[in-house]
Amino acid sequence: MRILQIRFKNLNSLAGEWQIDLTNPAYTSDGIFAITGPTGAGKSTLLDAICLALYGRTPRQNRVNASQNEVMSRQTGECFAEVVFETPQGRWCCHWSQHRSRKKADGALQQPKHEVSEADSGKVLVTKLKDVADTIEKLTGMDFDRFTRSMLLAQGGFAAFLQADADARAPILEQITGTSIYSDISKAVHQRRGEEKSKLEQLKAAQSGLQLLDEEEEATLSRELAGINEQVHQQQAQVEQQQKLLNWRQQLDQEQQQRQQLEQQQQQLNTEIQAFAPEQQRLEQAQRADALRPEYEPLRQRRRDLYAARQTLAGLQAQVPALEQVLQQAQAGFSRAQQHQQQALAELERHQPLIKELREQDYGIRLKRNALQQLRAQLPAELLQGPSPDPDRLQVAMQQTQTELAEVLNGTSREVLQDQQAEVKTRGEQLGELKNLVAQAEEHRQSQQTLAQAQEVLTQQEQALGQQLAHQQQQVDGLQREYKDLLQIQRLAERIASLEQQRHELEPGKPCPLCGSEEHPWHNEQPPELSEEKARLLQVEQQLAEQQKQLQQTEVERARVTSQLQGHQARVQELTHTLAQLQAPMDACLQALAWASCPTSAEVAQAHLDARETWKQLQQQLQRIDSLQADQQRQHAEQQRLQQRLAVDAHQAELDRLQQQRTELSSEPDAEAWESRLKRACEQARSAQERAQTEVYRHEQALNQRRQQISDAAVAEQRLQQETEQMEAAFIQTLALSRFEDEAVLQAALLPPDQLHRLRLQQEALNNRAAELKALYARCEQALVLLQQQALTTEVAAQLNETLQHLQAQHARLLEQRGSLQRALDDNTRKKAQFGEQQQAIEARQRELTRWETLHELIGSADGKKFRNFAQGLTFELMVGHANHQLQKMSDRYLLVRDVDQPLELNVIDNYQAGEIRSTKNLSGGESFLISLALALGLSGMASRNVRVDSLFLDEGFGTLDEEALETALDTLSGLQQEGKLIGVISHVQALKDRIGTRIEVQSTQGGRSRISGPGCRSLG
Repeated sequence: MRILQIRFKNLNSLAGEWQIDLTNPAYTSDGIFAITGPTGAGKSTLLDAICLALYGRTPRQNRVNASQNEVMSRQTGECFAEVVFETPQGRWCCHWSQHRSRKKADGALQQPKHEVSEADSGKVLVTKLKDVADTIEKLTGMDFDRFTRSMLLAQGGFAAFLQADADARAPILEQITGTSIYSDISKAVHQRRGEEKSKLEQLKAAQSGLQLLDEEEEATLSRELAGINEQVHQQQAQVEQQQKLLNWRQQLDQEQQQRQQLEQQQQQLNTEIQAFAPEQQRLEQAQRADALRPEYEPLRQRRRDLYAARQTLAGLQAQVPALEQVLQQAQAGFSRAQQHQQQALAELERHQPLIKELREQDYGIRLKRNALQQLRAQLPAELLQGPSPDPDRLQVAMQQTQTELAEVLNGTSREVLQDQQAEVKTRGEQLGELKNLVAQAEEHRQSQQTLAQAQEVLTQQEQALGQQLAHQQQQVDGLQREYKDLLQIQRLAERIASLEQQRHELEPGKPCPLCGSEEHPWHNEQPPELSEEKARLLQVEQQLAEQQKQLQQTEVERARVTSQLQGHQARVQELTHTLAQLQAPMDACLQALAWASCPTSAEVAQAHLDARETWKQLQQQLQRIDSLQADQQRQHAEQQRLQQRLAVDAHQAELDRLQQQRTELSSEPDAEAWESRLKRACEQARSAQERAQTEVYRHEQALNQRRQQISDAAVAEQRLQQETEQMEAAFIQTLALSRFEDEAVLQAALLPPDQLHRLRLQQEALNNRAAELKALYARCEQALVLLQQQALTTEVAAQLNETLQHLQAQHARLLEQRGSLQRALDDNTRKKAQFGEQQQAIEARQRELTRWETLHELIGSADGKKFRNFAQGLTFELMVGHANHQLQKMSDRYLLVRDVDQPLELNVIDNYQAGEIRSTKNLSGGESFLISLALALGLSGMASRNVRVDSLFLDEGFGTLDEEALETALDTLSGLQQEGKLIGVISHVQALKDRIGTRIEVQSTQGGRSRISGPGCRSLG
């Protein structure tokens, strides 16, 4: 992963929008750059911007959300961070932003936004916060913790680790390497073991609280329950029989009571029928009159129509005089409009010749004014003020400039001089490149000679150590053989001593049970004492241990010398390869410069200086030519403006003359507007005449329409009169055939439809009730006959109900007894099942506890030390291996090793002090820095694993270095460029600023603000 570009806005003291382009050649050529500035200026803010853009958080603020944001600049309403980075999969852009309400400084914080897009196409991939985190980890192969350990080198943390005591090292190493998860796991295992143990105890306590019946008690309850069930069945049969008798008696009583109610309802119905008799007669009379309604209603409607027609005719006749008066007024208005139109047309014809002449004058003035404006627009405002300048003075100045330019050119041209300058510049660049190449080659050759001398010394040391190692090995082998022989003698003596009892049991002439011999020379003699051999054995054992220790030290020393020799050989090969690579560009430069052989560095430097001086002289001559040519162009432009000023003055005089003639011809300022007013007056008069004529026509139409309506109304009135007389004659004949004497009697008999409908409903309701009562009475009589025939009992309902309640109470008591027994048995069955389930749960929980007990024995502890220390030991061992790899690139003097007794203790083998092992606490400031830097680079290599990290940032730590150590550290960091890495160093040390040419400077300004400058840095607003 490589950071290509950083863009951010309003972060900490760096207010405003800034952009840093790390693809600038200044960064790619050196491979290392410094971020400098005073303390508190905002150097680390650049690292915060990278972390914010990628992960939405910073090492100094773990959470940035709507409730807290400590990185946004004060008195600002928004901030963002954007990073463009490159991976093997492509180029990507990650953008993070947050703003306050309405982007005001006092607004409430809003939720941050985060997105990832393709840098080349701009296609947005994800916008959700969780999806962005997953996508970044997938693209880079690193989460936030691995990123900060891989790209932001923790050199300061390792410096504290080297100086800390044994108890403080574990938390520091845990914070640096991110192994806190193992401590959490250890604590979690310990806690889970306690939880599982507590759960098991709770299950056992719950099981012990269950009280179960024994088999005899359970059998007794079962027998009692069977007897109660039998009694319940017998009592249930008695209750059902008694309920049957009570139901029969109650039904008989209900039927007798219903018959009495029906007789009472019949008497009430007869009374209502008698009361409805008058209404019955009225209903019959109205029904006969209603039969004549179809013929009588049309006659009444025709009479109403005739009355309405007469009223309409009278109203129309009354409107005619007013309409005639309005028509006369409209005719008078039309006459006045005709006269006004004739007057307007005469006025227009009288002024038409003058208007035509004025229009021609105005057109000429407009043309002249437009031409004058165009001329004025071409000249500056100051040239139009005051009198016209003198053209003779300008002509003299132009001649002087031309003469001076000819003297500077001296018969050549500016293009020729430019070509000469380009050739000199190209030659200077080639000389500069050759100077650098020659200096590098001489430096590499000097390094080769130094390494060759050191390699010769190391070869002699290795041979001497080899001879010494062979001699020591021979001594060790001899001591081992002697030790083996002495040890065997001692064991044989101990074996002889162990056969003391068997030796006393030997008898002369009898075979030995061990060897079978009949002669026993040692029967009466004591075994030999081996005091001298034992003393020699102890002495040989001590000598052997000492020789083995010396042999081991010699092997370590020889391994160190061999490692240094191999490193020198690799460095010599590397320098040889580098010199071979430098030869090709050197030959190309010599060929371009047309030099047959390569000169010394001093000769190249002098040639480069001469080319620079020649280029400066040509540059000064070109600048003078450009100045004179610019003066010529300015003088020509001034001459053109002078001619334009004279033309402006001539046009102004002609315009004044034309305007004076126009004023004398007429006082009207605008002929077009005057003609438009006259034509508009004619048009208005014509429109008024048309409106008056339309009004006359409308009133004539209204009067004629009203007269036609009067004629139509009179005809309709006569038609209705005839129809009414005919219908009256026909109705009189029909009325004579009915029972009604005249029309008045008929009208009295007629009832409104709703009243007639109501009387009919009352009559129908009385008839329905009579039929219903008759049917109910017949059914009730039939039911009484059937119930009386059954004659189930002579007891009354109260006696039967009392007996039923007594039986039901006895049945309820039996049910209660049965329920109590059944609950006891069911409760015992449930408890037995629960006891079995709890037993299974206890066994399962016991197995789970056993599993966690085993895991607790391995890694569990209350303080998390057990698993953390084990994991840290493995991590620390791997990190020391990576650190030694980096340390060999810095210096062949030191080698890191872990202490055997203290797992987190780190020692240093000093190869320049005969392999002496030293504690890291005794290192100088510069040595501590180199060791901590190697550890930081080693941790970066561990954290990145299979991910290639091509951008690294180192924050402070250079203040303790002397000149030589500082140079070694910078050479080491610069050497990472060969691996394709870009190193950023944050520091305020002046010596570091002087040694690193490429710098990003963070400068403090007023108000607690800062600004940045350097290659690829620019402010965007």
